[in-house]
Amino acid sequence: MQEEQRPMDPTRRMLRVFGVTVTNYEERTAQLLEEASRDPSPSELLRLTAEAVEATAGLNQQLREVNDHLLDRQSEVLRQLKAALDKAGAS
Repeated sequence: MQEEQRPMDPTRRMLRVFGVTVTNYEERTAQLLEEASRDPSPSELLRLTAEAVEATAGLNQQLREVNDHLLDRQSEVLRQLKAALDKAGAS
């Protein structure tokens, strides 16, 4: 039996992309650390460091986006529940 393909909701898509980004980050930074452990020249070490900084900045940006998305969702849930409580209290 074949599973039905549904469009992915934005949260699932965001988390999937973030998960892939984290995995790629871990793999690439492990490679960079391995290269750095081989006593590279100063210029090579600078290149490795620059690549790690760039990868980390990209990961941090995606983490901010995920956090912002989740915080927005939490705020909306609490806002709607407060409105429901206020309405129930007014009845």
